[in-house]
Amino acid sequence: MESRRRTFLKNISLAALGVATPVHTVWPRSLKLNGKDGTGINPWLEISKRAYLRNASEISKMADGKPILAVLKNNAYGIGDVEVAKILDDSPHINGFALVKETRCLALRKVGVKKPILLMGDFSTDLGEELVNANITLSAFSEASMEKIMGLPPNPNKKAKVQLYFDTGLGRMGMPHDQPFDWVMKLSNNKHIEIVGLFSTLTSPIDFAKEQIERFSVLTKKLSQLGIPVENRHIAPSSSLLELEASHLDMVRPGILLHGSFPLLKMEHADHYSLQPTFRLRAKVIRVELLKKGDTIGFSRFYKVPENQWIATLPIGWADGYASSAENGAKVLINDKLFTVVNVNASHCNLVIGKEKQVDGGDVATLIGPDVPEITPSGFAQLIDGHTYLQINYKESLPKYVSDDFD
Repeated sequence: MESRRRTFLKNISLAALGVATPVHTVWPRSLKLNGKDGTGINPWLEISKRAYLRNASEISKMADGKPILAVLKNNAYGIGDVEVAKILDDSPHINGFALVKETRCLALRKVGVKKPILLMGDFSTDLGEELVNANITLSAFSEASMEKIMGLPPNPNKKAKVQLYFDTGLGRMGMPHDQPFDWVMKLSNNKHIEIVGLFSTLTSPIDFAKEQIERFSVLTKKLSQLGIPVENRHIAPSSSLLELEASHLDMVRPGILLHGSFPLLKMEHADHYSLQPTFRLRAKVIRVELLKKGDTIGFSRFYKVPENQWIATLPIGWADGYASSAENGAKVLINDKLFTVVNVNASHCNLVIGKEKQVDGGDVATLIGPDVPEITPSGFAQLIDGHTYLQINYKESLPKYVSDDFD
């Protein structure tokens, strides 16, 4: 009697914790809950060097051969700024890198990235000297930022490199284009500072972007008349690079294009340029369960099983950066077959396998990748009526594996 009671209480406790083994769950002996490296159970990213280098070459064609300043903000749009920078550091088409966090600029230098790095955002004063010593170019985008740069301890062996950041209409960052240039002259007259470029950022509406280009041209002429260097001008993010040739100036500044996606879905430019997705988002199946007609999945009972169906669980959810909207029709590739996502929570997502059990625990699932159109970033976005920037939410903690090309 006591033994039965203990077993009963143990099963109740396990069920409450969500770890009791359901009757229909299949756990093959060969099940391995590890990622690609064999050491963990987390989802992971696989990154292709060839795809990134090919995309850089293709973007160079878009820009008529103009140098590329690769924007790797927000952890390279979720893929990994260190990993991507190390790849693109070898591309002849990449002039340098632009980021918005000072700590990420320094992280690139610490792994050996050699090309120029522009910090487009602000910096902590206690990191100022380190940034200058690491040859990180700073941005002067306000009176306060200018004063901060000028307040850095002088380095007799190295000038602080600075680019002038102007606001021509985005209204988010930059010194207003129509203000007096007193602040520029202060920087220019400081013998410990070297002005090495100037930039702005265009908005999306083409008509207003054209007006911004004209504003930038006017201020460039005024600066030149004052004897201020006006080389290394850049103003074009991905969308302007594609739509406005006049925005190319001395270099272009793409972000999302580098990762194989166009800024908007169904852009006509996609028919003229061949970009390739640069990554795979993968996870291993950790549970295969036969649910009965009428059963539901998730706290909100989002999916109601219409008939007896095998359901697979992957250990990835919106807390890892996988979009919760995937449950609105996204597909996942397992064993060369596509299965529909029907539920996404913080730590897991569920797929309908069907009447027949076609998937085993331990099988590798590709949630995003170049393998078939439905799971490319653009294909994924179309299925869920979303956009191509969803990977920007991927957590930095996702393990990353870089190889010459996809397996």
